[in-house]
Amino acid sequence: MLVTGCSNNNDSNNGGANANKTADDYLVDLAHPTKGIGARVAGTESERKAEAYLLAELKSLGYAPSAQAFTYKDRDNNEFNSSNVIFEKAGSNADKVLVLGAHYDTTGEDLGSTGATDNGTGVSTLLDVAKRIKDKTIPYTLRFVFFGAEEKGLHGSNYYVSQLSVDDLGRIVGMVNYDTVAGGDYLYVHSADSATPYDCNGDNSSYVAGETVRKGMLDASIALDGDNDFLIHPSVDGGYQAGETGDWSDHVAFACRGIPIAYVEATNFDIVGKYGKDGYSQTVNPQFWTCFDEATIGACDKDAEEKWGEIWHTGSDRIDAMESAFPGRVSSQMERAVKATVEFVSFADYYLP
Repeated sequence: MLVTGCSNNNDSNNGGANANKTADDYLVDLAHPTKGIGARVAGTESERKAEAYLLAELKSLGYAPSAQAFTYKDRDNNEFNSSNVIFEKAGSNADKVLVLGAHYDTTGEDLGSTGATDNGTGVSTLLDVAKRIKDKTIPYTLRFVFFGAEEKGLHGSNYYVSQLSVDDLGRIVGMVNYDTVAGGDYLYVHSADSATPYDCNGDNSSYVAGETVRKGMLDASIALDGDNDFLIHPSVDGGYQAGETGDWSDHVAFACRGIPIAYVEATNFDIVGKYGKDGYSQTVNPQFWTCFDEATIGACDKDAEEKWGEIWHTGSDRIDAMESAFPGRVSSQMERAVKATVEFVSFADYYLP
């Protein structure tokens, strides 16, 4: 595994050209179809452009990132190349490591998606966090990982965790996953499913579903001034317990190896979606529905509904579409996630039991 620490070499910084960039700027760089990269489909040249962008951006901030290459196969056994981008911010004590992760690939390009919310917002949030803490003293080491090929089957995170040594696994005290942290109606923080362990490729003997990291992120959001509190979703009938989530993002590999996780996500668990109140329907905005029934908080006619309040993987997952539907929302939610994360990583009491 290629991991390097924070660089103190001033020559690696481009003189502060990126010092004033925000999550909004990073999002344009990543997801705007003409001003940035646009869609970043796994295994394609656009994903490689995103990798190169991340490496260059992080170097300009004074970090020393590395690319961890891997291959994966699709359902037809075709092989593709991808990579994870990894770097560290050294803490006062290197005995413990906290991982912050977000996938940078996208899907839904055939429908017009450029992956603005899923997951340009997660990547942009972490880039902004990295910028804000660069010269900040933190208690323990932070390891940032931008995962490739998440949309094709969580390949980047699975590979990353598979390459960790026993010693490195033992140092990791938690992982926070940032996947679609803006766009949906509300900003939530989840932990792993405690009722039904994830499959973990057939071996969940090391699985952990503790809420320590989730609680820490929640407490950090509450500690900030203003209306910044994250939410814990209520119990889902026939589904997940309050504040818990499933096995569809990059937190899974970590929970399967005994690492407690938190997962920051913008959606709406009040909506009665296609399969119930599962959080997959992200907004009550009528333009994201064929017909929305305010009384039932769901579709007027389930058999006739085609949109289901979904943003991710659709033609609405674009910067212009989101700003038109929700002026200022994406920017505000990313800023909330950035501030809560900076608070969270600044004090070990938030994430150590």
